[in-house]
Amino acid sequence: MQRRVEEEGRVSMQCPTSGSTETSSLTADREAPVYSSYQKITDGLKIVSYVINDRGKYELTPDFLWQPVTVVNHQAWEEIAKKTTISRNKVAAGRVSCLHYYMTANQMDIGLVAQYTGQPRWKVCLHLVPFVFARVSADTLRKYAELYKISLDDLCKGRLLAPFTMTNNQE
Repeated sequence: MQRRVEEEGRVSMQCPTSGSTETSSLTADREAPVYSSYQKITDGLKIVSYVINDRGKYELTPDFLWQPVTVVNHQAWEEIAKKTTISRNKVAAGRVSCLHYYMTANQMDIGLVAQYTGQPRWKVCLHLVPFVFARVSADTLRKYAELYKISLDDLCKGRLLAPFTMTNNQE
């Protein structure tokens, strides 16, 4: 569906298959509560969702449907935090190299790291073994350090730093 704003509070939608146009208004009784938890995500932009109205047609509505999305995002970040903690413990136990932690903390898999560093997947997989990682060339370590935005010294010494994010960088 294509949509365009005709005037303040009114939205026009056109269905690409049938060509029919429907105008809908965003009324005050449907105003969404303000959730501060996602305001940083949207950077102040208003979120609009599609819902089916009483006539069975799609209608734009303010972001009152954000609550389920917020809950799901919160659960996903909790799961990522658990995986990062498990990875940190594996590194501390000497079962995997610090590369495993950085991959987990930055939500990357072997294939993605291989693409970003220009290496074969099998080499990245070998570098997850602490014994092999200790013998990796300086050039390869530099690629990993640049990828994860950490110093070469931190990577060589196995320091586990917080993952790079835009919010960490901006503050």
